[in-house]
Amino acid sequence: MKGKILEFNIQNSSGVISADNGSRYNFSSSEWKSQKSPMSNQEVDFDIDGDNAVSIYLTGSQSTEDSKTILGIISLALTFFLGFIGTFISRVVLSKESAGSALMPTLIHLVCTILILIPVVGLIVYFIATIYYMITNYKLVMNS
Repeated sequence: MKGKILEFNIQNSSGVISADNGSRYNFSSSEWKSQKSPMSNQEVDFDIDGDNAVSIYLTGSQSTEDSKTILGIISLALTFFLGFIGTFISRVVLSKESAGSALMPTLIHLVCTILILIPVVGLIVYFIATIYYMITNYKLVMNS
């Protein structure tokens, strides 16, 4: 059965799940089968034993969302520390864009990096471009 955790009390190691059919079931942390700790609003899959939920698993959508968040943060770091090379890696490897479609943003970021040789103005352009590509790459990874 599928449902959502309404509440989980860490001190008591127990909580309540609201099933998709509208019923509520109590559970204890000993029935929790996933690696991530139970929290409110998590979507779960579980079996029923009377009024209790047993064999509770976190559904894949939550796990996938966590993976995307980690990849998004990696994308931000790659773009910040590696510049235009990080832009290319983020787009091709993390967001799975084709190399052809990732080439133009990478070249634009490269030109902005070369502009750093111009005192003050080049530095400003470089930082604005890097921040822009950090945000854009993050969004691409999160939506892939």
